Amino acid sequence: MGRRLVGAVAVALVLAHLLKGIGRVAAEPGAGLAVVAGCLALVGLQSRHTRGVPGWAGWAAVEAGVGFCAVGALGVSIGLLCLPVASLLLERRRVLLALLVAGAVLVEAGRAAGAREAVDLLLTVALGGAMLYTVTTLALLADRARGARLELAASAVTDERLRIASALGSGLDAGMAGIREAARRRDPAELDGLIGVARRTLAAVRAAAAELRSLSLAPEAASARALLGSAGIAAELRIGHREPLGPAGTVLATVLREAVTAVVRVGDARRCGISTEERAGRVVLRVVSDGVPTAALGADLLDGLAERVRAAGGRLAAGLEADGRFAVEASVAATPAPPAVDPPELRTALGTYWFLLAVFCVKALMFVPGPRLVLGAGCAAVFCAFQVRFSILDATRHARAALVASAVLALLPLPWLGRNWIGAAGILAGSLLIALPVRAGAASAGAVVVAAGVIGGGVVGGDGGPASVLLTAVNTLITCVVVHAVLRLVRLVRELQRAADGLARAAVVTERLRAARDLHDLLGHGLAAILLKAELARRLADADPVRCRAELADIVRLAERGRAELGALAEDGPRLSFTAELASAAAVLEAAAITVELEEEPVPDAAGAVLGVVLREAVTNVLRHSRARHARIAVSVVGGEVRLEVENDGVGAEVTAPGSGIGGLTVRLAAAGGTLAAGPDDGWYLLRAEVPSH
Repeated sequence: MGRRLVGAVAVALVLAHLLKGIGRVAAEPGAGLAVVAGCLALVGLQSRHTRGVPGWAGWAAVEAGVGFCAVGALGVSIGLLCLPVASLLLERRRVLLALLVAGAVLVEAGRAAGAREAVDLLLTVALGGAMLYTVTTLALLADRARGARLELAASAVTDERLRIASALGSGLDAGMAGIREAARRRDPAELDGLIGVARRTLAAVRAAAAELRSLSLAPEAASARALLGSAGIAAELRIGHREPLGPAGTVLATVLREAVTAVVRVGDARRCGISTEERAGRVVLRVVSDGVPTAALGADLLDGLAERVRAAGGRLAAGLEADGRFAVEASVAATPAPPAVDPPELRTALGTYWFLLAVFCVKALMFVPGPRLVLGAGCAAVFCAFQVRFSILDATRHARAALVASAVLALLPLPWLGRNWIGAAGILAGSLLIALPVRAGAASAGAVVVAAGVIGGGVVGGDGGPASVLLTAVNTLITCVVVHAVLRLVRLVRELQRAADGLARAAVVTERLRAARDLHDLLGHGLAAILLKAELARRLADADPVRCRAELADIVRLAERGRAELGALAEDGPRLSFTAELASAAAVLEAAAITVELEEEPVPDAAGAVLGVVLREAVTNVLRHSRARHARIAVSVVGGEVRLEVENDGVGAEVTAPGSGIGGLTVRLAAAGGTLAAGPDDGWYLLRAEVPSH
């Protein structure tokens, strides 16, 4: 788009000269063809700036030479020099630019009818060169912004990893090191202290994971969907807020968890809808279900939660809606978006647009008759004020009314404000192409160009004939194309910036959730296993000292693995050995007096890294949420899929346990192209995970 707009502006700036050259061909074939060739050569040379043509110092001199030959030898208007002026500005050839400007002044001084006409043409050169320079700069900036968005997201992820690792590393690493050193001494007398350190470290891990998760509703929404699905309730999820949420996420995550838990516990709902949106500076969460008992009891279940939401500056409402469904709605203040900062090139471009409006006013007032000067100044001031507010500042309120007023100001005074007021019609036409939908904008701009040609033809040409009407329309079209290109590229750059910022925010949220999952699924589960083994070692200290020392040796190994996993938070994530995880899972279950049956096959590394996390979560759920005495762990590779099954005979609280981590595992497996299913199966509780084997 940028290249097309630059090309359109370059063609527009030479269009009038090109048409005059074609008109000379009949009377002066050589001169006419030379003018046409010179115009086309300048457009072609101008394209090198956006097409990545290798730089050569001579190109600028060639372009300046072509332009000056056309102006000096062939009698073309000095307005054609705006193309080489733009190139010299882009390449910062100050000396050559000064020489070109001086030559243009000398040429125009020798052939202009008067000083006012000479100044008018020189301002035209300056304006055309500045606008083409601006459009080219914006096109290059848009290209860089588009290419840098992934780099920006990657940089944001790297910064977030380092921040997370720095925030978590010192305290948690010290806890794991303390556990390892206490276990390494194999002194039963230190087991109470070891257990205390392990509990504090586990609490810190869970708090850190909860804090990272609370910045986004995504994991809580995934958990809610999984919980509703396990209870046979159809879930509808619509997310309409911008993340990260910041402190608001903690409150809304709690509301979502408690509201969904209430729906499941009461148990008569068949459908439940979860939606979020941003409304008047607040994030609004709605949980709507069709269960009649939920409607009767839900408000009582959420009484305590309402007070917590109010304490955070939010509002919570619960009750029946008109259609009989029960709704819980919570709203909290949204984290304000950081103010957008325009890059220097964009600020320069906007400054150049101010320059365009200023030059338009000067050029227009130069040819306004004295008695009408006050009228012209007033019309120019109001017209430019509308342009600043609705084109530069991009205001939307009363924009349509402002366009109508601008059309009146641009066209109605044309017969009285002189030939240069035609620029107002061109500026208006370019703004219409931006402000209106494509078809309406093109039709309106075309109508303005034609109207300007008809109304202004008599002013410009003096006779109102077809030639003067056509020339006026062409000049209006030139201004229209230039203004449209500048305003469109300004908006394009800002859109790319917003997209890049959104991509970076999404990447940061994803990284935080990854860190939270790794803390919960890896380090948290490892510490839970350490606690289990430490308590077992304490019971065995007197009855079986050999077994006690073996459990302490396992604690040393688990603590060292935990420190390694903590260090991996600053990387792409821990890479697990599934074989090691399987052996560890069996050992932990057996330590809890659960008989384990293993069925294993070799697992590819990539699939094993994902399934190792699932296995840890499954084993932790068996220990925390069931009264199992027997468990079965089976892994198989079938048809390009690796399947892990973990089942136990302790069916119970697992089915509705909101904190069992099933939602987090669902998100992790979905990212790897896999699926997760969990629920009762023939008197046992079965968790089945499948991921691609490659």
